[in-house]
Amino acid sequence: MRLQKVTKGDGLFRALLIRFISGVSGMRLPDAARIVMYHRDYYGKPMTAWTHAAMRGESGWSVGERELFAAMTAKWNQCPFCIDAHGAIASLVLDKTLVTAALSNYHNAALSSKLYTTLQFLETFAKTPGELNTEQVKELLRSGVSTQELEDAIAVVALFSITVRCANALRFEMLSAADQEGAAKRMLQQGYVFGKGIPKGRPDHKAMALELHKCIFEGPGLTDTDLRQGVGNRATGGPALPVPVYDKLALEIGAGSYRVTDEQVNEAVKVAGSEKAAFELITAAAVATGLSRWQRGSTLLEEIKK
Repeated sequence: MRLQKVTKGDGLFRALLIRFISGVSGMRLPDAARIVMYHRDYYGKPMTAWTHAAMRGESGWSVGERELFAAMTAKWNQCPFCIDAHGAIASLVLDKTLVTAALSNYHNAALSSKLYTTLQFLETFAKTPGELNTEQVKELLRSGVSTQELEDAIAVVALFSITVRCANALRFEMLSAADQEGAAKRMLQQGYVFGKGIPKGRPDHKAMALELHKCIFEGPGLTDTDLRQGVGNRATGGPALPVPVYDKLALEIGAGSYRVTDEQVNEAVKVAGSEKAAFELITAAAVATGLSRWQRGSTLLEEIKK
């Protein structure tokens, strides 16, 4: 993890909680959990609320299929941590050989026609969402995917477009094979919000996306909301930022963040004034990228209803 404050915990209580969880589980608490425990009201709460609902709430897609969507999003964005993490969870529900084949090359995997055509759509959605049009959406719906299922799949890819960028930019520490298996079993059982159980009913993706946007781009923080909005806009193709380190970092995160370096993050911390301020800007760029995909998908779904 490139930010030590995230690794150690935000304050004494969080630091002790991380140590406690690590001790009880017999393994280092994964960085994916540490990031949502840090600066919690700003990023962790809205992000985990939506992720938990999308991944464990009511859906036409099974938990395993949604975890496969997450793992594929990680593959399309070159995020080793999330490929391993969500591939492992998917393998506990789906056939492991099938998951491995899909992550290797889903075009050659023995997938159902419905799952295969959905992955084709989602790959474009994850990589170049602007290339999609309403006719492609209608074609997918004609193949047997319902509007609700498509909305759910879009939400998963949008969310993990955020997560993988945070994982890459902050350089999450890879888990050993044994720890990965243990973490996958716990995530399958508990989901993405500690102690909340399985969500009831269909998730309100629109409301939760709006809440995430409000927290990141309109809520209180160490950095100015105009700066966070500027970083988010730059990550999604907006105008250049006047501060070179922010400009370069936003562009790299928007592109997948797998090319972000230690030096870039260290320089962002230096210019921003603290790790927490840099964390706000890094997550702002990642969240903007994911929400831009969510908005594109939502717009397409609205257009086909007209």
